[in-house]
Amino acid sequence: MIVTSITQNIHKNPSSKKIDFLHIAWYQATKRIQRLRSIEGTEIAIRLLGHGQALHDGDILFENDEKIVVVRIDACESLSIRPQNVLEAAFISAEIGNKHLPLFHNGEELLLPYEKPMHQWLIAQGYQPSIAERQLLHPFTANVDPIHHRTVQQSTKKIKLVIQD
Repeated sequence: MIVTSITQNIHKNPSSKKIDFLHIAWYQATKRIQRLRSIEGTEIAIRLLGHGQALHDGDILFENDEKIVVVRIDACESLSIRPQNVLEAAFISAEIGNKHLPLFHNGEELLLPYEKPMHQWLIAQGYQPSIAERQLLHPFTANVDPIHHRTVQQSTKKIKLVIQD
């Protein structure tokens, strides 16, 4: 079966049908074209061609009279950081972003897939990261939509910059 769009999520629309889970890793959620197999062996080809589409935990990929196929993002070994304040959260986020590492959030907790160099760097900076099994569900994204970016560039070209001493 080929899936080209996601219309429902089991967390928003519960179902009483039998659930067949499709387990994926966090990094597979943003892949737009892939071929996967569910727990019960249902082969699924995913072809999400819309801009910004991604898989989310609980997405229903297939439904018939008997069962539904639901995405389950597996937990993985992660670094968990609990910043003390907003400034600390901003500093940690900027440093992780400068290293082009994926960053996720869960409430007041910042999460990223475990990497030993990053773990050591955080400790050297005086933070107290912990290693934990977590689902990486809510990514921070700093990507700018190219259409919006073009609009912003065009609208700010005529603004004069004034620097005063």
